[in-house]
Amino acid sequence: MENLALGLTAFTAFGIVVYWTLVFEKIFPVTELVPGYKNWFMSFPLADGWIAVTSLLAFIFLLRGDDKAALFGLLAASGLIFLGLYALLYGINTGLLFILTTDGMIEIAIKIYCLSVGSFFIVFFGNHRYAFSSG
Repeated sequence: MENLALGLTAFTAFGIVVYWTLVFEKIFPVTELVPGYKNWFMSFPLADGWIAVTSLLAFIFLLRGDDKAALFGLLAASGLIFLGLYALLYGINTGLLFILTTDGMIEIAIKIYCLSVGSFFIVFFGNHRYAFSSG
């Protein structure tokens, strides 16, 4: 389970950086699918940056066996769950969740990733918050 947590924390941090790089380089263009969508979408870089930083710190501290891994893992989990739930309800309320284009499928995958990995982080880091300091 620790190897999975290491992989997911690293992938989460790296994936967020790659995702927003693709957006800002216009390789993954943001189009106005519903009124206000582009503004809503472009309001996420800082929040996603928070998730990336906390995931990276969880990775580093977990690799070192430092008990701070639990703190940063739970912070990353909270950000992922919030993002996943917020985007899920936005998708339902606007109908975007039901538009099954390639971009729509990518966004659905991101929602599933956020909710499932965030849940895994809560269980893993929550159960191990005392184990790190005891060696």
